[in-house]
Amino acid sequence: TTAVRGAQTLVFDEVNGVPGNTCLTFRNNGEIVDAACVLEAADRQLTPSTLGPAPVLLVQRSFSAGFRPDLVDVQACVGNNGTHFLALPCAGLADPVSFDAATGTIVSAKGACQSGHDGAAQVTVDQTGADCATFKTNVVTP
Repeated sequence: TTAVRGAQTLVFDEVNGVPGNTCLTFRNNGEIVDAACVLEAADRQLTPSTLGPAPVLLVQRSFSAGFRPDLVDVQACVGNNGTHFLALPCAGLADPVSFDAATGTIVSAKGACQSGHDGAAQVTVDQTGADCATFKTNVVTP
């Protein structure tokens, strides 16, 4: 299944995030951290899209075989692996993650939400969905 790209590509800015480093950013290994808001950087860009009937966040950056061979030449989406939200192949995604624009939260289909960040600026997830961080978005050109 191929994700159908949405109309707007966004950079997500965590409300009350790490000062100076509030934007979601994908590392080479697909993990998400808070980093400086560089709107034109592909590693900070996500496109709300659909995968079949499910809303997803399509990852704009590319990945190399040295770090994530499973993400080379495939669409990458944000997924929940039960511990973290991270870049995963869109096809066969068990728990897709999307943006709820009404609440400003990033949530998984099974009810988890991004809850903020730890001391190393790595994003944290509340698997119960009780403690959710909120995000502002910036529309960008991918």
